[in-house]
Amino acid sequence: MPANMTTLQFVTTRCGAANHPEITLQFRDQQPVPVERMLLGYFENGVAAGRRFLPGQTVQLGWATLRLCERSDGTIGVEEREGADWVESCDRSLMQTWVQKEVCQSLGLAEEMSFPRQDQMAIACDEAHLADRWLLTRDQPQDDGDSGWFIGCFKEPAHNHERPEALLAPALIQLVERLPFVTQFLALPPGSQVFVDGTAERIRPRVFMNGQPLQPLAGSYLEALSN
Repeated sequence: MPANMTTLQFVTTRCGAANHPEITLQFRDQQPVPVERMLLGYFENGVAAGRRFLPGQTVQLGWATLRLCERSDGTIGVEEREGADWVESCDRSLMQTWVQKEVCQSLGLAEEMSFPRQDQMAIACDEAHLADRWLLTRDQPQDDGDSGWFIGCFKEPAHNHERPEALLAPALIQLVERLPFVTQFLALPPGSQVFVDGTAERIRPRVFMNGQPLQPLAGSYLEALSN
């Protein structure tokens, strides 16, 4: 991380009592909700239960894989993926996980929520990044490397998704670099369909489950997003 970049830090306070190094969370940006609490609590509760966290280990947080690292101050740091690299921060992964949960809770699907992993594959139309309308569908994953997600455009019949050469198989973390708005829907369970129009910055989603429309709960995140 560049030395001149402003960062925020949050540090556990209960790990030392168990003779375990405290754990430092580093944020690159101020987040609109206190998402640091879920990871601080995860580490503190894990240590209290006898778990040891060591540099080099990975931790799965929702869809994101985090990596622990050694810090010069004696605490353990947390890294998240940025493209092919690891950076010492975790705010974007925490915020993505929070939003994914909010989308599922908005639709009454908290119990069915199913996080994929960043390194799992999706099937994606090779022109999805150029579209202004999208279809996102999730089937049952075929194997451990498959997320079950398909992301397509609405350019048919000119752009036929039945042609193998019109489709790509990116890892989810690569896919969302080009289509960031997709990230928030990725914890929806198999059977989900999301029709999206608008722009990548201001989208209007409609969600279906097994072909039946779902209405966002009043006052929910997704209701606000849809208005």
